[in-house]
This record gives sequence, C-alpha cells and structure tokens, in this order.
Amino acid sequence: MTPHTPFIGILGLLIAGLYVGGAAWLAWWMLEPINRVAGHLQATTRYLLTDFLGLMVLLQAALAVVGRAIDTKPGEDRSPYWIVLFVAILLMLVLWAASVSVVSRAGIIRPWRRLSVMLLLVPGALAVIVGWPVALVAAIVFLRMIPGPVEAGAGVVLMILGGLTLILVPIGLRALSFWSLAGSPGGETLVQLQRAANPYRASLQLPPNSGAPLL
Repeated sequence: MTPHTPFIGILGLLIAGLYVGGAAWLAWWMLEPINRVAGHLQATTRYLLTDFLGLMVLLQAALAVVGRAIDTKPGEDRSPYWIVLFVAILLMLVLWAASVSVVSRAGIIRPWRRLSVMLLLVPGALAVIVGWPVALVAAIVFLRMIPGPVEAGAGVVLMILGGLTLILVPIGLRALSFWSLAGSPGGETLVQLQRAANPYRASLQLPPNSGAPLL
C-alpha cells in the first residue's frame, strides 16, 4: 500500500458521490414537470393500446442492440448472449412499467404523447445519466493517448460535439416533458401549479388546450 492509497480511495468516493448526486439532480430536472404533476394529481394507472405498441418497440430495440453487440457463431457458447438479452429485456420491462405508471399518474391521456414519454423521455434520461461518465472516461483516455496532430484535432472536435450533445439533450428532454403534458388533465394541473407558485407571471408555458384533437 502506497502513501497515496487512502487519498485515492477518498477521492474516488468523492467523485462517485458527486456523480450520484449530479445524476439524481439531472434526472429530477429533466422529468420535473411530469413528476410534479404526478405527485399532485395521483391519477390511477390506466393502459392504452398504444402503450403495448411502445412495449413492442422497446423489446425490438433490446433484441436489435444485443444481437449486434454479441455476435455468436454456430457451435459457440451462447450463454453470454442469453444472459445479456435477459437483462436487456428486463430493463425494457422496468422502463415501460415505470413510464406507464408516471404518464397515468400525471394525467397524460394523448396516445402519441404517452409514447413520447415511453420511447424518448425515459430512455433518453437514462442514456444522458449513463452518457456523462462514459464521455468523461473516453475524454481522459483520449488525452492520455495523445495521438498525432490530425487525430488530435478530430478528437477535440468530437469531444466538443459530444459535450454539446450532452448539454442540449437534457434541455430538449425537459421541453419534451412540458410538451407531453399539453392538452391533457396533467397539462391543466401544471398550469394551476404554476399559477399558484407564481401568480404574477403573465405568460404560462402550457396554455389550456382541451379542445385540441387527441394526438
């Protein structure tokens, strides 16, 4: 054990704590409009036919990703494939069940907006949370390798684009949270909550739209 071992351990715990806290806050911020309404409205869980369409899409995505990630040839041991596939399907089922629960409690009744939460918002929030540490590790590895000037320039451009993506995607997902509530009882509840929190605001993000078609 070197003299720096305790310091490295404490630093690792500190970084892990910062990541967990930051990930929890980022997830809360992206889903805050829906979670806020769901906590206030507490509607009962209900299933629509399109909800099961969303489940089929999630399961197909899991099958496609696992099939491309693990290429097994005839005669080889396929145990890793089935294990990873089982974990991926289980994750999709959990994401789908959580999505149906939150859209129901938030009073989102428009089918396509419910699907946007199941297929874009919840998986996207998970991808952002996982993407930040992966991008950080990739950037550290790249900087340690120090390739040639051309590769270094391309790598810097990719890091900048990746950083901008990880900043803009959460903003887009938060906007998607507001959009998914529009035109549903959850949207009207959010407007009321905004008015109660700040009655002096002249403009609201979600005007009532009860007469619009269900999309």
